[in-house]
Amino acid sequence: MLKRLKHRLLIMLSTLLFVGCLHSARLDEARMSSALQPALSALSSNMQDIREALSRCARDDEEESSLYDGALATEARISGSDDEAERQR
Repeated sequence: MLKRLKHRLLIMLSTLLFVGCLHSARLDEARMSSALQPALSALSSNMQDIREALSRCARDDEEESSLYDGALATEARISGSDDEAERQR
């Protein structure tokens, strides 16, 4: 009988210890999320700024590329006209 009581007592203490650990972990998790929230918000904001800067750079590169392509096309037409004039001679 004494052995059974010791066994039950050990199981109850183990269960209480386990429940205490779970409760402590839950409290730590709640504290952690409230501490991490401002940092995550700042990170999200910074990433949005980076995306906007990259999209602006991409647009600028496209505009510059189209201007460069236009200049090359104009130059090719001008040099092509000169080549045709030379060929006709």
